[in-house]
Amino acid sequence: MKRVLSLISSMAVGAALTVVGASPASADAYDCRTWYKSSTTAAGTCTNGTGEFRVYTRCDRTWAQDYTVYDPTWRRVGTTSTATCYSGGTAYGAGIQVH
Repeated sequence: MKRVLSLISSMAVGAALTVVGASPASADAYDCRTWYKSSTTAAGTCTNGTGEFRVYTRCDRTWAQDYTVYDPTWRRVGTTSTATCYSGGTAYGAGIQVH
């Protein structure tokens, strides 16, 4: 009985280590930053990692509901992504989405 419990414990620890060791986040883009190119356009870049990223920004419109705009194209690390507000919106709250 002791041997069976030991075997089951070893299998559980091995399975847990397999799950922990396989981290998909290691491929994500990182070291990212954003800035504003103009009052309507947010930009950003990531300098490390192997994944893709895109910039998004909230857009403020006077007398209308705010909305979020994403760069429609996923970008590779080392390039620049932009998101532009339309309909007279002013960009604020920019961020980076990685994938």
